Order: sequence, then structure tokens, then C-alpha cells
Amino acid sequence: MQKTSQPELNQGKIAAVYSALSAEGIQDALRERCRNAALAFGTAMLESEVQSLCGAPFARKGEELYRRGGSEETTVILEGGKSRLRRPRVRNAEGEVRLETLEKLQAQDLLDERIRESMLLGVSTRKYDRVVNGYAKKLGVSKSSVSRAFKRASQKELDIINTGRLDEYEFVAIILDGIEVAGTTIVAALGITSELKKVPIGLREGDSENAEVVQDLLSSLRERGFTLHCDKLLAILDGSKALKKALRAIFGDRVLIQRCWLHKARNICAYLPKTNHGQMHWRMKRLMNLKSFADAKQEYESFHRWLAELSEAAAESLDEAGDELLTLHALGVSGDLRKSLSTTNSLESLFSVVRAGIGRNKRYRLRSQQKLRWIASAVLEQHRTKMRRVRGGAQRNVLIAALGQKVDLNVA
Repeated sequence: MQKTSQPELNQGKIAAVYSALSAEGIQDALRERCRNAALAFGTAMLESEVQSLCGAPFARKGEELYRRGGSEETTVILEGGKSRLRRPRVRNAEGEVRLETLEKLQAQDLLDERIRESMLLGVSTRKYDRVVNGYAKKLGVSKSSVSRAFKRASQKELDIINTGRLDEYEFVAIILDGIEVAGTTIVAALGITSELKKVPIGLREGDSENAEVVQDLLSSLRERGFTLHCDKLLAILDGSKALKKALRAIFGDRVLIQRCWLHKARNICAYLPKTNHGQMHWRMKRLMNLKSFADAKQEYESFHRWLAELSEAAAESLDEAGDELLTLHALGVSGDLRKSLSTTNSLESLFSVVRAGIGRNKRYRLRSQQKLRWIASAVLEQHRTKMRRVRGGAQRNVLIAALGQKVDLNVA
């Protein structure tokens, strides 16, 4: 009779145990094995660093050098939560030595970022520990610690948008608009680089007609290294006088204003009977789609006469924008690039997604600074994962040539 080896017997017992488990039980067992393997690997990395400092166990390199100092239980970040680990201790003549490997295993930024992502998906602070992907023995994460982690992570996002350096980019355009999100009005700025990449570069609480808010936002851009790629900068605005005045104050005659025609269309509609709204929009779209500046000027005059017959106030509203509606026509930019840069839609589209995300979570009903952090996190999450370049890359060189050769590298 053939004798069964011990490894074969063990394998048979393991198979029998696992065959009796449910699908959920097997998944739990697998996660527990992975957890133990991950923690064992962490322990091995710590021991490797200790050995490089102290040598083999029980070895002594001298009183002035590193030496082992026992061990103690600690926690490390693992899959969005904390797990216990026994870590070795190292000392020298000055006392406890902090291990670089341990600092990385305990990096709070990793946990903060995981919590930030969950909060943006609508997970409440109370329910975070129920949705963390991980292992059965993972330590719980309290409501208060989740809240603090999200505050740290979202504040970093807000600082990136409002105070981060901009030297790595060269901009050809900037889109500015007053946006309402979760009951808070903010002035938002989106930069368009020479590669037609969209970059969120500013958020300030307040209306776009608030001169102080606008001036503060635009002044900070120059201090942060906002650099022009061309001699001129194209600015797409919602029609705010405060925005236009602040742009002139910061960039002088180097800024060219393109008014958002959708904002202007809505303003004109306010002075017209509803029966005329359809034709008004048709005529506005026809005006904006004409290829040449000369044809657009001619259509503008015809459009103005038609409005004047219906409402003098509507015609005056069109006059208020004037040739600033046709700046891209004058620059010779057409096609998809003109469509992209003749409205503030790039900014509006970004914030429409942000509104939807924040709307799933009741935490937006907070103080203004807390809301602003939420908005900043949602904006950068959308920017990282889904924001594409401005459409119309075939016309990029046309735009750059029209904006002129850069005289110097400074905006002032």
C-alpha cells in the first residue's frame, strides 16, 4: 500500500476546509491571506532597513552607532484603513531613530486621499468603515478621523488651485465666470495652455461683479507665475464689468476679450417675447458660425436692426457686447476651436459635473470655506480623470499666430 506523504495530507485537509466554505467565506479567507502576506512583507522591509543600520541581530557596531532597541506594536496604512504591525526599534546615542520605511508605511496622505475619493462619491463619515476595501481584521476608522482626513486632503486641493505655482505652463487663454454651486457663488478661472490643455487656476467665493474678489483672483495669478505664450492673452468672459476691468488692470492692452455668446443670448431673451426666442437663438448661432469677420459684421448689423424693431432694450443689450462677440472672428479662428472658446462652456461643463457630485452628499450644507474645499476637490478630481483638451487642435497654430509673437516672458 502506497504511503501518503505529509504535504499531500495537509493539502487534502486545506481543500476539505475550503470546499465547505461559502463563496463569501472563501473571499474572506483570501483577503486574510493577502493581508498577512502584505504585513509580512512590511515587516521584512522594516527588518531590512534595521539590518542595514545595525547589522545582524545581536551584533554591536559600537556605542556611538545604531543598535536595536526591541520592538513594539504600531499601525500602518493598508487598503484605505489601518492594520496592526509589530515594528522593530532602533536607537543611537541621541535616542530613538525614526525608520524611513515606517514613515512610508504610515504615510497619512495615502489614507487621506482614499477618504477624499470616498467622500466625493457620496460616502458619509459615519459609513466610511463599511465601504473600505480591505480585510476582516482592519482597524476601524472613526467618524472624526475621517472628517479630519478629508479636511486635510481637500485643503491641499484648494491650495493647489489657489496658490500652486503656474510656471510650468504658458497660457494662450483664460476663461472666467461666476458659478453657483451648492448655494454658494464663486468666481472660477480656467487657464488654457499653449497645448490647449485646461487647467483650473483659481476659485474665490463671491460674485463676478465683486471687483475686490476679481482683483484678488487675477493678482494672485501673476504672483504665482502665470505666463503668456503669446504677446496677447484671450479672455473669455460672462459679461462682468468687474472681470473686464480687473483684466485690463493686470494685463493692460495685452488682453483680448471674447464675450460668451450664450450669456449674451440669455440677456437678450430677457427683453424679448417668448415667441421670438427661437428666431433670436437661430440668428445668434448664424452670426457666431460665419467664417469671415466681414460676413459676421454684416450679419451683426442685420441682427441689430431686427432686434431694434422688436425691442430697443434688446438691441442695446447686443450693443453692450459689440465687437467683443466677434473677437475670434477677427483673429481668424474658426471651426471647433472657435466653438470651444466663444463660450464659457468649458467651465460650465466642469462645474455641472461638480454640482452633481456634491449634490449626492449632504455635507455641502456647511460653512463657505468648507464648501469651497469640497468644490476644489471635486474640480480637481474631474480635471484628473475626465477633462480633455480644448477641441479644435487643427486651429491651434492659427490662434497662436493671431495672438502674436511673445515680447517677453513676463505678464506685466
